[in-house]
Amino acid sequence: MAVDPRRRLVLEIAGLGLEVRTADPDIQVVAEPAHVPFLVNAVGSDCSTVVLAPTPDRICRRRGKGLPELSCIWRLEESEAGHLLTFRSPLFGADPYLAVEFDEEYRRGYGETLLGGPHLTEGRMHPFVHPFDEVLFLARLSRGRGVMVHACGISYHGHGILFLGTSGSGKSTTAQLWHDRGGVTVLSDGRVVIRPDGEGYRIYGTPWFGDAGCEEPGSAPLSAVFILEQAPRNRVQDMTPSSAVAQMMVRAFPAMWDRRGLDFAVRFLTRLAEQIQVRRLYFTADPSSTEAALAVLDLDEAV
Repeated sequence: MAVDPRRRLVLEIAGLGLEVRTADPDIQVVAEPAHVPFLVNAVGSDCSTVVLAPTPDRICRRRGKGLPELSCIWRLEESEAGHLLTFRSPLFGADPYLAVEFDEEYRRGYGETLLGGPHLTEGRMHPFVHPFDEVLFLARLSRGRGVMVHACGISYHGHGILFLGTSGSGKSTTAQLWHDRGGVTVLSDGRVVIRPDGEGYRIYGTPWFGDAGCEEPGSAPLSAVFILEQAPRNRVQDMTPSSAVAQMMVRAFPAMWDRRGLDFAVRFLTRLAEQIQVRRLYFTADPSSTEAALAVLDLDEAV
């Protein structure tokens, strides 16, 4: 039976799908503006499906086996089915406003969301309200699919260039400088997904942007990686693979709550650093920094 399009949305990021359906026929599912470019009509081959039902009162969920506390906003627990993911806010009391139980691989989920909460009000469900969407994609990536990093990612003449940085390191500034250069697609200035692509890697834009507001559902084969450091003058320094892995992990979003996912992230970034030269980019916040980065790269005009 076909699903009423008003009762479902399919979000696709980095080739991974997330289909959300409402269990109530009177509720319409809607997306936030940043997610609209990432919506697709069809469910792909690698898609997770979540069904959400409204509840008028507190969500009474049995507790599973608690995992390490990583956030006061959300909590992941082991359950008989696999995983129990809950979200809380002081605005809605001590009980969760959203609780979803998933299988072990995060392929299927069923949950409840509070009427009048951040996800459901006035007959409209907003399933991709932060941090639910991002946490679920991180969990799915941790199952051998890829790694999300805190970075500005661009496509320059078909080449993917990644600029990793901690908060305040200049990712959004870097995005703006490359955008102003022309002929560049900025995939994101906040979070970028890296996935295997044949013998190499591919980077993908996400809707979780930074201060520059760059979000693009495109991708590019990864050709170069830089670690951003603001400095009085532009300078590029090669890094050893071991040092590069340590610096990338600091700027990554691995599944810290999951030993399997954490081990995968370390192995993934180790292989990447062995195949692609990672460099530290000491840069000034002006257009000359783009020239400094390109000067050490040997890139064709198109790939």
